[in-house]
Amino acid sequence: MIELISLFVLAPLVASRGPRWLVLPTILFAGCVCLSLLLRDPGFRRQQLGDWATVGRRLPILMLRVVMIWVGLLAFAALTKGTGALFQFPQSHPRIWLAVALLYPVLSVYPQEVMYRTFFFHRYAGLFRTPRALLLTNAVLFGWGHILVHNAVAMGLCTIGGLLLAATYRRWPSTALVTIEHALYGVFVFSVGVGGMFVNGVRLLSSLFR
Repeated sequence: MIELISLFVLAPLVASRGPRWLVLPTILFAGCVCLSLLLRDPGFRRQQLGDWATVGRRLPILMLRVVMIWVGLLAFAALTKGTGALFQFPQSHPRIWLAVALLYPVLSVYPQEVMYRTFFFHRYAGLFRTPRALLLTNAVLFGWGHILVHNAVAMGLCTIGGLLLAATYRRWPSTALVTIEHALYGVFVFSVGVGGMFVNGVRLLSSLFR
């Protein structure tokens, strides 16, 4: 429990005090550390890191929920930004949008899912008496981890998203599957017009393609 609090509560708080350009490198570094620890653990099933067979079977089922979340995000963007701002990013900067859509899942989403789902569930599941406590704690910590973007609304949305992703991983423990689900939510957030709440990593990716 001390280790969990140190890594998933205190470390994001400390990292949030650093320069904003360090957010994406921090995510990559932490993901690599967690991946290294998993690969060194003889009790870990490495198949969970991919498991494309599970992706093929379960992704069609998940798509119904993904579309429902997209509709909710579209409504949220329309209410908060106005209908005129919808999908301005892909329309006004198509090359940058495409770069974000391709690189974001690899450089940000996969490391996050290694940390918050694969490593967290493998390492800490035994600390919780009930699956509900495990899922709720994981979701809250995932939202808290987004303190790095300095936006309370983003943290709240990520807590909700974290609960969905945690439920997916507990039911079908495939890092690839939750990475795809996470990426589908995230790319839509950037596309629809509310990605400004998560601009740290996107700015760094976008600067490479200006």
